This record gives sequence, structure tokens and C-alpha cells, in this order.
Amino acid sequence: MMRIAHSVPQRNAESISMTTSLQQVFESRSVAVVGASKDPFKAGHQVVRTLLAVGYLGKIYPVNPNEREILGLPCYSSITEIKEPLDLIVISLPGKAVLSVMEEAAQRGDVKGAVVLSGGFAETGIPERVEAQRQLAEIARRAGIRVFGPNCIGIMNPELKLVTGFHPGVSLVPGNLGYVTQSGALGGSLVTLALSQPKPLGFARFGHVGNMCDVSNVELIEDYGNDPKIKVILVYLEGVRDGREFMRVAAQVTKKKPVLVLKVGRTEIGARATLSHTGTLAGADAVYSGAFKQCGVVRANTMHDLIAGAKAISMLPKPRGNRVCILTEAGGLGVISTDEVAASGVLELAPMSRETCEKLTALLPPMAMVCKPNGYVDTSAAAMAQEFGEAMRLVLSDPNVDMVVLNAIPPTFLPAMDVAQAIVPVVKECGKPVVTCFTVNETVVETRRYLEENGIPTFDAPDEAVRALAMLTQATFSVSHPLDDVPAAHHPILDGAIAEGRHLLEPEALEFLSDNGIAVMPHVLARTREEAQRAAMEMGGPVALKVVSPQVIHKSDVGGVRLNLQGREAVGQGYDQLVSDVKRAAVAADIHGVLVVPMAPPGPEVIIGMVRDAQFGPTIMFGMGGVFVELFKDVSFRVAPFDQEVALDMIKETKSYRLLQGMRGESPKDIASVAALLSQVSQLAARYPQIKEIDLNPVRVYENGYSILDARILLDE
Repeated sequence: MMRIAHSVPQRNAESISMTTSLQQVFESRSVAVVGASKDPFKAGHQVVRTLLAVGYLGKIYPVNPNEREILGLPCYSSITEIKEPLDLIVISLPGKAVLSVMEEAAQRGDVKGAVVLSGGFAETGIPERVEAQRQLAEIARRAGIRVFGPNCIGIMNPELKLVTGFHPGVSLVPGNLGYVTQSGALGGSLVTLALSQPKPLGFARFGHVGNMCDVSNVELIEDYGNDPKIKVILVYLEGVRDGREFMRVAAQVTKKKPVLVLKVGRTEIGARATLSHTGTLAGADAVYSGAFKQCGVVRANTMHDLIAGAKAISMLPKPRGNRVCILTEAGGLGVISTDEVAASGVLELAPMSRETCEKLTALLPPMAMVCKPNGYVDTSAAAMAQEFGEAMRLVLSDPNVDMVVLNAIPPTFLPAMDVAQAIVPVVKECGKPVVTCFTVNETVVETRRYLEENGIPTFDAPDEAVRALAMLTQATFSVSHPLDDVPAAHHPILDGAIAEGRHLLEPEALEFLSDNGIAVMPHVLARTREEAQRAAMEMGGPVALKVVSPQVIHKSDVGGVRLNLQGREAVGQGYDQLVSDVKRAAVAADIHGVLVVPMAPPGPEVIIGMVRDAQFGPTIMFGMGGVFVELFKDVSFRVAPFDQEVALDMIKETKSYRLLQGMRGESPKDIASVAALLSQVSQLAARYPQIKEIDLNPVRVYENGYSILDARILLDE
């Protein structure tokens, strides 16, 4: 039913609060479509037609000075002619005209929100159009009007039947999903994909942010986090402007409800495409992945996985753990499921009790494969509906089983609905998550609808079902780690190098690390042959010599390293040869001396690095050290600062973790000390914004402690 207007608004900007909430915009009870048209091929026509077709529960005001009526509605020459209260304007006009309409909206004083469909603003990169977007945002800010866009299709609210776009096939089915998208077409496709499930997945809110001149994806996530109608937040993300603000918001929201993100721009080419699409930098994908884990966000890699995860989370109870049983009627589907469990890095096959395995063996046909491996049960095609139901009961009753994947291709002599009706009461009784894959064909359409209406999600493929459970598990057990605010600090070593316009020399880097509580090896800067010999004799045992020069970054490339030197004569000769080789290979190098350090005992090597990411600021990297970091690229990232718990998660993500645990008879190494070092470097990186990069490579790890074999710290120029 449409709202009846009772008064004419006060026409001054002060009548709207400067803190207009996004909820007020989503609850708009009147919409003016500026640029409405009789031409069915124009956006202004489609918006009016769509509002009428879906039955919008508010008033619709087409605005076009050249028309008297559009689609049976009286047409207005401008929004100033509308005498009733006006909550929302949808603008479909060329760029400069948008600014004029925004000025009129500001003069009215009652407009709460604006959706700017028009493109041709900052996403073009053209200076005057970038400036036009800035002016648009400034007008809105002064008037307290919240703007979606420009270059967007805006918002949807199924309860009000409010839709400001025109994506085909979208039905306004109320539900508990909230969509945040940087692409209108992709966002609409996600909605239609969710609605195409056997039991349509409805939604509570949809917001397309476009160029984000005002309302951003981060603000929408925060708003949805406080909306009781929304249970799961789905985000299509091309990039964020302020990664640390994104993490702050996400860390708070994920404590209350899951946030699932489909992040694109994973490749260098993909990242360039997102820049041209929305004017948003995509950022380094590995950094985004680390940031998501750090703040509890669950990442999906495809549209189908995003909806599958939302489906599982919105329909299923929370699991008690990550142990899954594969109950399959077809071996091929079962193998795919098992492979996906292993690949997930989240789930593991359930170690069912001997009693459960024996009972399943007695229940199922002789050709069934039970607990081979444990957690895997192939019932065989000879199993009937009753056996499916009893097998499901035995599996779910086992305390070592947290969830179940059921795969089925019911043969012609066994109706799929019989299987579904046998398992539904068992699943309801046990209260554990169960997902099913009844392979896609016409015979299972009604069965899949029946299962979903009874709270059991169905999927087209077995690997998709497993990934949905993995996302449910991540959403249940992920822990968010908010970033701490660390005040900026100064240090005389940094200040001195910056004043001289150079980076830290290695002896300075080691001293700086030591001043910040990080253990470093004994070291002496020798400026003469005799000083090097004396330092080596005092250290005892074999030593290494390394050139110290601001022009030499990669010492080995110019012959600037000598290893395993023992005795006065060997050290003296090594010193002379090193200096000679460097002078010949790097003629312009200013040699400050040679660093003398004890030879470190053998051990596995790792790298700890820091870069300042454009979106997330100081970001820490961990991986296999030495030359292998470039070869294998087996690294993990987190955003600084963080504690040892986060650091340990970083280490576990890499193959280095297996190496540090001890392989082929090797003793376990001091992983805790490496985690502590990672945390210390993260704190240091957050504390000193003057530092551009840190490279501790390699760091050799022992049964007790570690040795930093090389330290490089670059400063902002």
C-alpha cells in the first residue's frame, strides 16, 4: 500500500540530519526517478517500470520536463515541483546535470538518499570528471544526503518492494542475506543465482556502491552487521581504499555474523581490469587473503562457492568441529568429496569408532566399502532407502562425526524421494550439519526442493558441497584479531639515515633491531684488515665477512661475502680479496667497511619481510628463506601489528612449518621463537612509519632460538 503524503516539506538543508543513516535510505517511502523516460531502452524508463512491476509500497515520482506522464504516472518537471515529502532520488542523467539535481535536492531539505545511475565520473580517470564526482560528494555531504554511486544500480529492499535498478530476473524474495557489491551486474547475478536454488535464498538488503563517492562497501558491511534482519553478509569486492578500516570493521562484524567475500583481481591482469572498472586499486591478492584471515572474513573463489557458503551457513546448525563423514552411494562422487576434504585445509575425515564401522558393515550390502579410509562409507548402489536412513543415523550418532556429506545417484529402482524421506527425520533428530549432492537431472528436482524445505542444503556437485561445509566451518571457528593503534615513534638511527637520504647499513639495521628487543648475532664493523682480524680472533671459531656499502644491496652478486674463514691469515686474505672484488664489480660503491660475524650453525632457513601495502599499510611476510623464497613463492601475509597467535597461523600456512617440525629424523625447531620474532617485527613496522621495507633473509632456526643472517631495512625517501 502506498504512503499518503500529509504535508509539504520544509525547504531548507537543516531539516535533514547530517547523520542520515543508511537504514533510512533503505526504508525510503517515496522515490523520484530523475531522467524518467517513455523510451523503453533507457534506464530512466526501466527503473519506473520495475518499481511498478514489483509493487513498490511507496510513491513514485517520474521527473522529466518534456513529458506529462510516464507509464500512467504524472510527470514532474523537476524535483522542486514535488510537493509531498521525498525520501530518495534516482538520477539517470548526463554528468553535469547530476550536479544540478543534487543542488535541488539539497535545497529541498527532505531528501535522505540519492542513487546515481549515471557513469562517466571518476572511473574514467579524466580530471574534470573526477572533479565532478568530488563536487557531487561535497553537495551531498553539506546537505546530509547519502549517495550510492555514481555508476551504480543502487539498492533493493524486498520488504518494501524497493528496487532502484533493472537487473533481469531478480525477484524480491525476503530472506536473511545482505549483499554488498562493487559491480551491479555481478551483484544482480549473485542474487539470481541464490534465488535459483531449489528453495530460493531470499535477501534483506542489496547495495551496489559503484564509485563510492559517499557510501562505501566498508560502511555497508558495518551497517549490515547491526541489522538484525541479516544473518549472512555476502560481498563482491574489487578493492578497498583503506584496508585497515576494512579490517577494523570486519573484525567487529565477524564477531556477530559471517562475512563471505568474493575478491577478484587475484592476478596482475585481473587487478588492472578492476582499476578500469571502478577506479579502485585492487591491491596485492596475497595481502588481502592474509587480512581476511586476520579479521575473520571467509573467502570464496567463485560465484557458486559464495552462494554455496551462504546457503550452508544460513540453513545449517553450527558444527561442533571439523570432522566430516563422506556417505556416498557412488564411488566417483565419494572420491571427489574426499579429495576436496584433503584440499580444503579446513576439514578432515571423521575418525569413526570401531563400533560404528562394525555396525555399518553389518547393515550395508556386502559390496559396500566401509571405513576404508575411516570417515568414508560407500553404501553401493544396492543400498535401499531404509539402509540410507539407518546408515545416516549410525554416522550422526558417532561423537567423532561433526558433519556429513551425502552423495547419491539413486538408481531407477530406488526413487530419490524415498531416500530423502528416510534421512530427513534422522537429520532433524541429530542436529548436526548435513549437506547432500543428488546429481542434477529431472528426477531429483522435487527431491532437492523437499530436502531444502526441511533444512538440508543440496548441491550440484560433491566438491561444491564439501567447500560449502568448509566455509561453514571457517565461519564458525574463525577468530578475528583487531588491529591495535600503535603511536608513531622516532629512533636516532632512522632519523640520521633519513637526514642523509639513504637506507640503513646492515650494522645500523642490526643495532636498530637490537634496540627494539630483537636478538641479533654478535657483529663488528671492521674498517681495516687489522680490525677484521682482531674481531675474528675475539669471536673465536670461523667467521663470515660481508661488505658494508649503501650502493650494494645484494652482496653476493658483487663478491661481497666470504664464508667460513678461520685464523688470522685467512681472515686477512679474505678481507683483502672481498674489498678488491667489490671495487672491481661495483666501481661507484662507497665501502664503509666489512661486517664480521660468527658463522652460524646449520639449520632450516626462513624469511621475514615487511612492505607497506597501498591499502593495508605495514604488512608482514613469512616463508621459506634464502633463494627458495623466489623459487617456490611459498609465503603468507598478515597486516601489522599482530600477536604470536596470528604469527603462528602464518607459519602453519607454509611448507616451512613442516620443515620446522622436523622431517626425516630431524629434531623439531623452535617455532615459538620464530612466532615471537614475527610478532616483534610487526610491532616495529607499525611503530616506525619511516620504514618502507624490512628483509630478514635468511633467518636460520634451531632447536632453541634463531640467527638473523642478513638484515636489510629500507627507508622512505
